[in-house]
Amino acid sequence: MIDAHIHIFPPYRSVKAVRWLKRYIQGLRVEETVNETQILKLLQDSGISHFFNYVYPIKQEESRPLNEYNYHLSKRVKNAVCFGSLHPDNEDRKDILEEALIGYGLLGIKFHPFVQGFSVLDPRLDEIYVSLEKMERPLVIHTGFDRFYKATIRVEEVETILKRHPDLVMVIAHMFYPEVRRAFQLLKQYPNVYLDGTNLFSDYQEGIEGENIFEGVCDAVNGNPKYRISCLAFRDELEQYSDRILLGSDYPVAMNDPEKIYAYMNAIPLSNGAKSDLLWGTAQRFVEKYNPNFFQEC
Repeated sequence: MIDAHIHIFPPYRSVKAVRWLKRYIQGLRVEETVNETQILKLLQDSGISHFFNYVYPIKQEESRPLNEYNYHLSKRVKNAVCFGSLHPDNEDRKDILEEALIGYGLLGIKFHPFVQGFSVLDPRLDEIYVSLEKMERPLVIHTGFDRFYKATIRVEEVETILKRHPDLVMVIAHMFYPEVRRAFQLLKQYPNVYLDGTNLFSDYQEGIEGENIFEGVCDAVNGNPKYRISCLAFRDELEQYSDRILLGSDYPVAMNDPEKIYAYMNAIPLSNGAKSDLLWGTAQRFVEKYNPNFFQEC
């Protein structure tokens, strides 16, 4: 199984990220001090053969150090597919992009506009979108869970980028949850779009007395009404477009304990072909599109 959404950060960032999430999901069994060694062991013990690792700078001065960090991780951990990032406030954005993708050999770029605090239509990013098109490298953008982040990325904003940059390969992480139907509309309309179902397959459940901050749907689980996050209402779309859908856990800032997430992902009621795509096939082909020899070398 390939986990297409992991966050191994430098310790100073990891502590803050885990502490922040546990304010909202207090039952998570992950320590603020969780480190690279522990994360790698958990992934191995869970049957994860490879994983995508995402970093992103909150401040402009973090861009180069985080990309260098992920580069060194990719050299230490051969089964890690590492991505770079940058911030619109960086004046040398194109240089940072080229260093990350050409100099360090990172696969693509990840943006988390909510946490990084910018608009995906920031005109300073136009040159990045153009460069990614020319370099034929993918862009991963966080979307969805607006109530939790107290921010919004509208589907129309992302579609504007796709219209302006028709050759840009884009991964829409979290599928605009809860506006999942809109994510599938973009998938159907734009052949270079992939969806990342991370957190939609976490089996996250919250009692109806809670805040429902993650915008779950009220559902009776074993006769006990709960707010529940699920993507199974779109089972037909998952079957039809499984070759363009990735799955991940978001660990260590995951919405459930990893063993529960992976058990839920393995139990998805889909055809064997679709499940194979979602659990490893799509991710493998995605990586091989940009690095054909990756799985032979690692």
